[in-house]
Amino acid sequence: MKSESKFVWLIRHGKSAWPAGTPDMERPLSQRGRRDGTIMAEVLATSEHIPQQFYTSDSERTRHTTELLNDVLKLPITSTHDLYTGSHREVEKLLRRTEKSLSCVAIVSHLPTIESCIRATNEWPEEHAFPTLATVCYELGGEWEVVEFTHAKLRQFFIPRMFRDAST
Repeated sequence: MKSESKFVWLIRHGKSAWPAGTPDMERPLSQRGRRDGTIMAEVLATSEHIPQQFYTSDSERTRHTTELLNDVLKLPITSTHDLYTGSHREVEKLLRRTEKSLSCVAIVSHLPTIESCIRATNEWPEEHAFPTLATVCYELGGEWEVVEFTHAKLRQFFIPRMFRDAST
């Protein structure tokens, strides 16, 4: 019996503001970050692989980004500090605990964590940047309990500027 593939969206948080004296964990989204979050919520909700759950870092900007993305989908959200600076290994551990009935989840995190996951896939051209609110979907194959980014296949990639003109 062949198991169905699993899909994961890796999403970098929206553009953040830099208020003087604000610790990194408490930095809010900028106006552009909030606008792009609203745009990308519609993109995610109409994509080929729609997430069924969000996992997010516990920083202010990732939690707010997740709330904006979830405004349309209304999904369960799990917040964890492991996604603040974790590597792809921490993300794999998190994914391995995902409910079996789910076929697609979204991870909203920061560039060190997202970059670690992407590099582990070997499915990302080195010359491409991963700007704020970039979203990439990977097919992981198999069951959640055994997922590894080294076996992932790139399926979709979106960045906010691809959709900004359409939303104005």
